[in-house]
Amino acid sequence: MNDPHETVAWKRCGVGALLAAPLALALAIVLAPLFCCATAHAQATAAKTKDTPSGDVQEGKRVFTTAGCVACHGAQGRGTSLAPQISPPPLELRALTAYVRQPTGKMPPVPASTASDQDLANIYAFLKSAAPAATSAESVKGNADNGKRLFLAYGCYQCHGYQGAGAAIAPRIGPPPISFAALLHYVRAPTGQMPPYTAKVASDQDFADIYAYLKTFPPPAPASSIPLLNQ
Repeated sequence: MNDPHETVAWKRCGVGALLAAPLALALAIVLAPLFCCATAHAQATAAKTKDTPSGDVQEGKRVFTTAGCVACHGAQGRGTSLAPQISPPPLELRALTAYVRQPTGKMPPVPASTASDQDLANIYAFLKSAAPAATSAESVKGNADNGKRLFLAYGCYQCHGYQGAGAAIAPRIGPPPISFAALLHYVRAPTGQMPPYTAKVASDQDFADIYAYLKTFPPPAPASSIPLLNQ
């Protein structure tokens, strides 16, 4: 004779199994598209990373000249009165490519017929190689707290914003996209509308402090991490 307790337990188990099966199926139906989307996104991101062309420095130097970039940015990308310094590049390659295709300000667009994506990758490699070499100035240690004070005292915020995020009249400089040596070289003899800051106005140590202050801010999200820009 069956134990009544065993009969009740068996019935509960059977009902639980009957309920669990459709629940598992429902969860599978709901979660499957999410899993597929996540997998597809990961694969697309990997593919885009894989498809990013590598650059040739010498070819980039040639195209930088033939495409007319030197006329505004200078032979080494150090900038002129017409355009800012772009060596080293202040943007990642994907963002730079998107910008030169549809630039803002006075810069004319550069179509693929003038410079292909591979050409731009080569130019990018050249600009990275042409960046100012580190000097003894790199050994100067900065004080971020004093840098914040100087950033306000010298009026840097009026053009670059309180956190160096940039504005309509000046580019983003926080965190600095260039080395301290390159920044020091630029502020002493800037291009465009920025006034020069001689050593009598601001010492190397002052700029080291400002540089340290600007480095306290996180970098902007890379263009490759923004889905809308990668469709």
